[in-house]
Amino acid sequence: MITFGMPYLLETPEMEDAARLCAELGLSFVELNMNFPACQARRLDPQLLYHLKREYGVFFTLHLPEEFDPFTFAEPVRRAWMEVLRDALTLAQALDMPIVNMHLPKGVYITLPEEKVYLYHRYAEEYAAAAESLRDACERAFAGSSVRVGIENTGGFAPHERQVIRTLLDSEVFGLTLDIGHSHAAGNCDEPFYREWDDRLIHMHGHDAQGSRCHLALGDGDIDLAERFAWAERCGARVVLETKTVGALRASVARLTRWTGKI
Repeated sequence: MITFGMPYLLETPEMEDAARLCAELGLSFVELNMNFPACQARRLDPQLLYHLKREYGVFFTLHLPEEFDPFTFAEPVRRAWMEVLRDALTLAQALDMPIVNMHLPKGVYITLPEEKVYLYHRYAEEYAAAAESLRDACERAFAGSSVRVGIENTGGFAPHERQVIRTLLDSEVFGLTLDIGHSHAAGNCDEPFYREWDDRLIHMHGHDAQGSRCHLALGDGDIDLAERFAWAERCGARVVLETKTVGALRASVARLTRWTGKI
């Protein structure tokens, strides 16, 4: 059975608002988003979150800031991002969160007359070394823990990015998050890669999409949701119904049985 959850939303500014709505909708977890001021790992009170887990029968996952970039060539900036990661991992372990989710940053590119050159591609050795450092740091931090780091697709992985993901997946600490809307908008170009690593799919962001428009309520777009949710169930991946409004979330939950038969 798939475990479904909801994202932290602008309309649920207090942690209890989110936990209450999650329980009301019959969902299992809230994905806290560190882009929001209230969701900064260092600021969050583990005791409050633990109380909400008990009070509403829900749990929490955590999404790192979208601009999180532990590969940057600027060493002081990289250290700062690693500090953000350490705060997130500490909170995740304290709350027994199953996953900390991250986007794979594309980094800076240089626009030449005929092409864009991504610096992480041009300076592949430095990029690979930073990935190994991230992998090893997470292995040390998660020793004896069940928390995992999920790597999420955004606009399609380039070959050099897929190689770095393979480096991270050398460690059992890392797994894959499939955002089905991002995948649809990118022409599902990452799907063969995800199929190759089917056994490492641990998390899914579930929302509908139409063309490049993502984060639609389920049923408002063109994605084959039955196939995607069957894939999640086969892999044991939990699913965040990643809409951006409470109204779209309610609509998604109300329609969910069309593609799953259950919540």
